[in-house]
Amino acid sequence: MLKELAQLTALLRNAKDISEKLEGVIARLKEERIVGSAGGGLVKVEVDGLADARRVTIEPALLKPEDKDLLEELLVGAMRDAIQKARERHMQLVTEFTGGLPLPGLDLFSKLLGTTE
Repeated sequence: MLKELAQLTALLRNAKDISEKLEGVIARLKEERIVGSAGGGLVKVEVDGLADARRVTIEPALLKPEDKDLLEELLVGAMRDAIQKARERHMQLVTEFTGGLPLPGLDLFSKLLGTTE
């Protein structure tokens, strides 16, 4: 308990540094690319670290009209996979940023992305 309080006190003393570091984390997340896939890699979705979609790749074999329903399911699955990976990466960076100290508000992106941790 005292260790966490000391960490919190140190963080509060360095509010400007914290703000700059947090901006750096956000910039880093924007630049990172995370790929989710479905159907054994037949459909891939690339998102940035903030879970914004950047690219979709579909194997040409799935572009047949009779495979429309399957393709739609695979796209949803690949998006879910990519977003979950982005959530995990975000939480990893937030944990590194805070040194493991749970601070209210720093998990904002996870809340926006639907993480329930």
